[in-house]
Amino acid sequence: MTTAQEEKFSACYEKLRDVMQLDFPLARSVFKCFQEFVNENLESDFEIDSATDLPPNANFGASVKIEGEINFVLGVFAEEKNFHQLAENYEHFETESLEEDFDAVSELLNVVTGHLIIKIANKFGVEEDLEPPRFGKTEKIFGVIKIYGKSGTFYLYIGKEEIF
Repeated sequence: MTTAQEEKFSACYEKLRDVMQLDFPLARSVFKCFQEFVNENLESDFEIDSATDLPPNANFGASVKIEGEINFVLGVFAEEKNFHQLAENYEHFETESLEEDFDAVSELLNVVTGHLIIKIANKFGVEEDLEPPRFGKTEKIFGVIKIYGKSGTFYLYIGKEEIF
């Protein structure tokens, strides 16, 4: 993470502290793992914009919950067209339905959280489990990190509460 990205993430963390309910070092590690995965596998850098509430039209998403001593949920949300683009960028081929988009983004999160639980096990000596991904359209409003990337604008959720 560059210094500018670190500062932007720190500002987002301060605004979303009650949503995340994670210690700063863990929240930063979750974010960095997600960022590294996107940079490597989607061949795309992204920029943090700000902490905000999820816009009602950006409610297409997927999430994965890590369960154990360190519980949290990682989710990605976007408007339908950006969600579709994110899915296609991950799959490296054209997806043909919203179901395929949900599957692709769920798989992306499964892989990211799989890497995370390995890092958590190595760093803290605890074994965590992944719950199956959840996906769909949410009607809830909650705090997220707004991000600009190759797939357009999307929103990253890191928090304690399940979304779906």
